[in-house]
Amino acid sequence: MDQWLSRAGSSRNNSTGDTAESGEPVLKKMKTEKVKNPSGTFALQLDESTDVSGEAQLIAFVRYKDTLEMNEHILFCKKLTGRTTGQDLDWKSCSHVCTDGAAAMTGRVNGLMAHIKKVNPDVTWTHCMIHREALASKRMSPELNDVLNDAVKLINFIQSRPLNHRLFQSLCEDGGSEHKQLLLHTDVRWLSRGKTLQRLFELRNEVRAFLSEHTHPLVAMFDDADWVARLGYLSDIFSKLNQLNLSLQGKDTNVLSLYDKVCGFMEKL
Repeated sequence: MDQWLSRAGSSRNNSTGDTAESGEPVLKKMKTEKVKNPSGTFALQLDESTDVSGEAQLIAFVRYKDTLEMNEHILFCKKLTGRTTGQDLDWKSCSHVCTDGAAAMTGRVNGLMAHIKKVNPDVTWTHCMIHREALASKRMSPELNDVLNDAVKLINFIQSRPLNHRLFQSLCEDGGSEHKQLLLHTDVRWLSRGKTLQRLFELRNEVRAFLSEHTHPLVAMFDDADWVARLGYLSDIFSKLNQLNLSLQGKDTNVLSLYDKVCGFMEKL
């Protein structure tokens, strides 16, 4: 495993400049700390995502124990090419793995955890709490889901067409609006919905005027008080979910503190 992680950590094709040099020093330090920590065990957090260019990126964080404290570092961020599995890795020193619930990670046959458990049956897997929070926030009533879909259609009508994009920007500038453009929504970015809906709600008068000029059928939505109220509700609740999401991120976190934050958020609802 050390050899594979060293190649990944020192790769020149990493998506961020500083991580290209971070993997190898971390591995060296882990080997040094093994003298103080004879077990030599460590925990990994892995996440695969697709960037804006459509390339699959794998990012890994490592946590291990030294004499006095727990160390946590980013190990690498590497572009995945071809088919990638964990069959060639030595996972005997890995005590915990944290991933999302994707089949590539948790599949019983070809998933990463299946290959790890063949080598190390005692390894413990945990589901990333941030992923679980993001998945839970996608479940909503049909009425609210319809409002979200309508909002995405409205935004795409303006933002995805260059002419409409420019005309709407001119409309906002002429009206002295605080914002000049709407924000596109994407499921890949977890914070997208809150910011997108909030911007739409703030510019609802400008959007209504623009749609009226273009005789768009969805302009009638802004005359529906219930629809506008639901849009405002979604804007507020997803803004709060964004705040929760950000509070769950960062170094030196653990499942106990994250659980308390999620429970506290649910109590406030």
